[in-house]
Amino acid sequence: IMCDAMNRDIMNVIFGGISVPAKKPGAIDTAPKVHVEAGVDSAAAQLAAAKSVVIVPGYGMAVARAQSAVADLANALRAGGIQCRFGIHPVAGRMPGQMNVLLAEAGVPYDWVLEMEEINPDMDNTDVCVVIGANDITNSAAEEDPDCPIAGMPVMQVWKAKKTIFMKRSMAGGYADIENPVFFKESTEMLLGDAKEKTDELARKVKEILAA
Repeated sequence: IMCDAMNRDIMNVIFGGISVPAKKPGAIDTAPKVHVEAGVDSAAAQLAAAKSVVIVPGYGMAVARAQSAVADLANALRAGGIQCRFGIHPVAGRMPGQMNVLLAEAGVPYDWVLEMEEINPDMDNTDVCVVIGANDITNSAAEEDPDCPIAGMPVMQVWKAKKTIFMKRSMAGGYADIENPVFFKESTEMLLGDAKEKTDELARKVKEILAA
């Protein structure tokens, strides 16, 4: 499962990370990159105004132990009449199925959780996609850059949503240690900080807005 999902062979998965080759001559991107940072208030307002939301959890959610806060956010959105679903990459986290287990422990109903091949075709119809602690599995370079170390790896197409909100501790790369171009797309905003703290704040604010 992991080999297929990462487009790598079994020895590479077991014994090594993803090697990052040097850029080809003339291929180095020196253009300045600018990302847009969101605040909790603005992110909550966008979620409360949405009709369809997809949450994509990753290893950062597991590290921050934010699954209960994430479930609370999803419940708040659903209670407000907003369609909220989860999109799961087969190797999100450090083992297949880790996100499914964490969400189940947090009480997220099974039918709210969809696999990558089920949710990707509907990203175009999604108002807001919230990415919580995921990086490589959302990297558009896997599809757009044939020289990328993860080229060919199936990824969550989060950039196709009308708005993408990345919740990460920092702008650092993920397991593959490569930059994610989605961070710098016009439709993306970065909500930086501890995943549990920010998700707790986000859930509280969404409840306030929907109750008003």
